[in-house]
Amino acid sequence: MNSCPDMPGSDTRPNSPTVFAVLDAAKNHFELFGLPTSFAVDTNRLAERYRALSAQARADTALAIPSPPQLDEAYRTLLDPLTRARYLLRLYGRELGRGRGNAALLVEQIELREQLKQVSNPTRTALAVSSVLTELAEQSAVLAKELRTLFEDPSADNLELAHDLVHQLEFIALCRRDAEQHRSLRQGWD
Repeated sequence: MNSCPDMPGSDTRPNSPTVFAVLDAAKNHFELFGLPTSFAVDTNRLAERYRALSAQARADTALAIPSPPQLDEAYRTLLDPLTRARYLLRLYGRELGRGRGNAALLVEQIELREQLKQVSNPTRTALAVSSVLTELAEQSAVLAKELRTLFEDPSADNLELAHDLVHQLEFIALCRRDAEQHRSLRQGWD
């Protein structure tokens, strides 16, 4: 039954909110899914709540859409650590501007990219790409752990550090995309 009060035959009981009312009433993505506002997210609970809200959205409407776009966007934002960190910074009033950067990380990333460019043998390319992707995953995990700690105490200093770490994660994500693209191009030559 449709729960919109303006629709004929709608359910107007005060205790039967639609998923659209939940979307409108939610202050942020975390509240929408009933999660604490934190960098650490229980992805199983997030997925469970997403499925439940999606099912409710389908039941509340005659539309043949899988779920409202806001719900999908909120889910994707919280599922990915980088977009979750960006979102948390916005919630805390921090817009992503230019970061202070990390010269050592920048040099390391440039070296990883150079490793990929210098490999011409397809077998070696696969190994080099795997090595680079492993290194990037390890760096991402370290930064994610640091972000988790910083967002547990969102002081001004910690938010500034988190801002810089998000920039580092963005750069790692670019490098990962480059490595995966390099692997795809090389596989196409085989």
